[in-house]
Amino acid sequence: MKKLITLCFLVILGAGSAASATTTSQIWYFDDDNPTPMPDVVNNGPGIDPATLYVTPGLGGNWTNGAWELSGEMDIILDNDPTPRELKTIQIWLTWQKGILNSALPDQPLVAVSAVGMEAMTMNVAHDPIAGTPWTLSFYDIVITPNPPEEWIAIKGNIVVDELMIETECIPEPATMGLLGLGSLALLRYRRKR
Repeated sequence: MKKLITLCFLVILGAGSAASATTTSQIWYFDDDNPTPMPDVVNNGPGIDPATLYVTPGLGGNWTNGAWELSGEMDIILDNDPTPRELKTIQIWLTWQKGILNSALPDQPLVAVSAVGMEAMTMNVAHDPIAGTPWTLSFYDIVITPNPPEEWIAIKGNIVVDELMIETECIPEPATMGLLGLGSLALLRYRRKR
């Protein structure tokens, strides 16, 4: 019986954790020269608006053949589930190549994240050249604590941006999930005694 209760606890804890995390996903292909494009693909949790993206191409920057040439920056405002959460994970996939503008900015992406109430942030980055092309796919894995109501992502550099994908997950704290599991166990035990 103890094994069954332990198994029920683990199942309830896992299901509660999966059900309580809130995710967003959006992709921009930049098929036109709109400097405030809506995402081409959106898959957000209930009640979460699509991200807002602003392109400021900078001096000499413009849209050409489905890509933004920058000496300025892209700013993305991401909306969140307002429920207090312990962590927020952000994954960014950026397809880009070196720019040709005479700019004081480096010829690789600079990515920054800012949020009101953010106490800590970690970021891991990987750059993978796409074989046979001038393009590079960069992956940014970011964790911020605690989960803010929204965050701002800035992408700068003397670069040409072809595609951008951002996925996020608001992760509840383990203590909350443990209490949910314990409450469920107590309910199971109460029903069994009746």
